[in-house]
Amino acid sequence: MKIIFKKYIAWLLIGCFVNNIATAQFSGNLILNSRPPGYLSDWNNALTGQLVLNYTGAVNSMKVKLSTQLLNESGSAIGISNNTTAQIITLNIGANIINMSNVLQLANMQFNNIANTLATSGRLAPGNYQLCVQLLTIDNQLLQFQQCKPFTQVNFQLPYLLTPTDKFWMDANTAQTAITFRWSSLIPASQETPVYRLQVYEVKDAQTPIQALRANQPILLTDVRRTTQYIWRPQLSLKDSADHIFIWTVQTLDSKGVPVTTQDANTQGRSEPRVFGVCNKKGMSGAASECGADYKW
Repeated sequence: MKIIFKKYIAWLLIGCFVNNIATAQFSGNLILNSRPPGYLSDWNNALTGQLVLNYTGAVNSMKVKLSTQLLNESGSAIGISNNTTAQIITLNIGANIINMSNVLQLANMQFNNIANTLATSGRLAPGNYQLCVQLLTIDNQLLQFQQCKPFTQVNFQLPYLLTPTDKFWMDANTAQTAITFRWSSLIPASQETPVYRLQVYEVKDAQTPIQALRANQPILLTDVRRTTQYIWRPQLSLKDSADHIFIWTVQTLDSKGVPVTTQDANTQGRSEPRVFGVCNKKGMSGAASECGADYKW
């Protein structure tokens, strides 16, 4: 008799649970920044977005789970949350706000073909993506709420080096006082303030400029923020009889000090370098001069 009574109670509870699900209604809106942070760990920022879920039902609250998918441009899933270990969320009658880090469930996300990229960089590559969310019961039954939102990871265009221009000869007296480096901004503008790392290398005898860039230590290495120019006052002796050849570039870094991502990962955030020379012959400056008559750029 006791066994029969226990089974009756169990079926009664299951019936109540099923009835609560049947009478529950869900609606809402997945709000997602169209250009969220590239680092998924930064999605806890309120500016990234949130999920607003409206719940009405026969009981004052209901426990649910979120099933999350991250899709690439072709619609293939590159990250899927583990429904078994998903966090249980309590919805109260009315509007419920869930922050984006809990929607993404990064610690509970299983990645496939981009796992290696995320493991090394912690961020998504440039491209178009979708974030999709489904609502589940605590025993993983699908409820009637599902929504997807697109977002983009920008493919940045690195700064263009403006001055000194390529293969320009500078008067030694001017260069000894100051050399002004100018470059364009990162395009499009980043939501975080980039760091421009200016690097200048001197080209030694029997070296090509590219060899100097790859092998030598920089004679100037400085980080520049909130501006796209830097005035260098060299401590070198540039007014001697010899000509001096330099190669310079700008490496653009994000707020974590990591090179900005572009489709060409080999650049490591470095703009195409420029070469210039310093000439000690009076009045010799410009794109062509006697100084560079014998120099093969």
